[in-house]
Amino acid sequence: MNDDDLSLGLDRPIARRDFLQGMALAVSTRALGSRGAEEAAPTPGGLQGQDPRAMALGHRVRDGEFRSAPRDVVETGESYDLVVVGAGIAGLTAAYLFNEDAPGEPKILVLENADDFGGHARRNVLEHEGVRLVAAGGTFALEEPEHSPEEAREVFRRIGLDPDRLVGFRDASFRKRYGLSQAVIFDSRVYGGTTRWLTRWYEVPYERFFADAPIPDPARKELVELFSTRKNYLPGAKDLRAVLGAMSWERFVREHMGLGDHAVRFVNLFATDLVGLGADAVSAWEGYQVGPGFFGMGGEGFHDEDGILRYSYEPIHRFPDGNHTVARMLLKGILPESLSGPNTMDGVFEASVHRDRFDRAESRVRLRLSSMVVRIEQREGGVEVTYADPEGPARRVRARHVIMTGWGSVAKHVVPDLSGEQRQALEEYRYCSALYINVLLRNWRPFAEIGALETYWPAGYCTWLQISDPLHVGGYRPDYQPDKPTVLSLYKYIHTPGLDPAQQMRLGRLEMEQKPFAAYEREIRAELHHILGAHGFDAARDILGITVNRWGHGYNFFKAPSPAGRLDDPPYRKGREHLGRISFAGADSGGTPWTQAAIVEASRAVREQLAV
Repeated sequence: MNDDDLSLGLDRPIARRDFLQGMALAVSTRALGSRGAEEAAPTPGGLQGQDPRAMALGHRVRDGEFRSAPRDVVETGESYDLVVVGAGIAGLTAAYLFNEDAPGEPKILVLENADDFGGHARRNVLEHEGVRLVAAGGTFALEEPEHSPEEAREVFRRIGLDPDRLVGFRDASFRKRYGLSQAVIFDSRVYGGTTRWLTRWYEVPYERFFADAPIPDPARKELVELFSTRKNYLPGAKDLRAVLGAMSWERFVREHMGLGDHAVRFVNLFATDLVGLGADAVSAWEGYQVGPGFFGMGGEGFHDEDGILRYSYEPIHRFPDGNHTVARMLLKGILPESLSGPNTMDGVFEASVHRDRFDRAESRVRLRLSSMVVRIEQREGGVEVTYADPEGPARRVRARHVIMTGWGSVAKHVVPDLSGEQRQALEEYRYCSALYINVLLRNWRPFAEIGALETYWPAGYCTWLQISDPLHVGGYRPDYQPDKPTVLSLYKYIHTPGLDPAQQMRLGRLEMEQKPFAAYEREIRAELHHILGAHGFDAARDILGITVNRWGHGYNFFKAPSPAGRLDDPPYRKGREHLGRISFAGADSGGTPWTQAAIVEASRAVREQLAV
């Protein structure tokens, strides 16, 4: 370890946690000083889950080892009415609805590859000297629940989730009390000069906001145009959706808006947050729905408020752990004794998880973790499901019905009876990479002095970062004063502009699988020192814990520029067609990564199987 590493604090005894696709990776124990293990870890303080053997098993499935039935399989003798593959939001929803709606008292088994439930809805817990803070390690919020499909709203009602109550968890006076707003970092390595933070983003006229930016006048004019324009750039388009869907967002910005690199850099903020890739890979139609520049064409991403075009997206419907508590509420519905306390939003958030009650022989519904499904085969009157763990032989159970909620990219490897057409559709599924990083800070005084709550970072190490939302749920009531510890969340998307989207996604996953935690920690510490050092931040002194959540399949991707017809015939429509007693669900079968899509697709899959 060199002097630079020591000055950044890489030798400090802090809590370090590393997850890949929701499963814990081993981190050197040389510096596990303060307690910071993820709450659901079965061994207190232990690091378990996706070690190299578990990763190797997944690669064996991918590489086709189980295309033929394995020879050495333990016949468990277990038989179920339903086997659900995956314990994410979709899988838990499927188990919940089947348990509620199937006749009689169905027996259900949920098989989960990871060592925890919730899928992408991961909870991180960081602790230091008695202070316990909860953060989202994956799925961040319920997206616009007021516009949710009826199937999702019905599930919310049945499990007792009131989206309006989520807003009430928030301290509405927090921003005003501390003078906080959204901010933008103008990084000296991109813009020259010294790194500068500008606050009140979206709150003041853009001419005024960019007047203080350390950028040349032409760039300033370009950005003002991007965010304030009310022009229709395609007045003659008869089918706007088709025209915008056939070009990339970057091409629209350059060729139709007449803007350049500075505008594209800011557009990338919205593109990466949408799907994990830049504007070169995202269609202009997607930009039309979320980003700047489209207001004069009927775009939905910005709205007019007091003469200023403001960003319309505001993720305020959330628990401190994102949507992990949604997964908990579903789990409470199928395995009530697995979570302590009352079946309320507050109670389930605060509940202790009893993992020893997940998989008991006397239970009608069982959840089995660290169990990777490797083969699903239809037989007369039912389905055989073979699963394995990294250390033991493959095991086989039987079921009348199966709902596969794992990725479509996995389904094509484990369901041998797929037609060529459906298999080809699943081959077209794509997934982008995302890093969700949580850093436990000694305090957030630098952010209070800057006046920043959420911050955008054009061309920076991360797309955006924010200090903890001021959320209070039941007895969970952290002290959000600037001199108290907080969690800083950072969101990084790995993309390589200019390459084919599929190549970019492969490179992102390759980095996530191979890059050591120490390299990420070094980068995180150095980057935070770079942007905050002038404001009194010391990485060695002020960082008390780091959790890195690696989502190599973080966003399903069906957004690349495509001919108009392809927009109306996406591959997931064919990919999700049920195959007799096997149905396919999961957010990717709905063409979007959002939680409500996972619920809707699970509802569809249950209806399909109840009709068989």
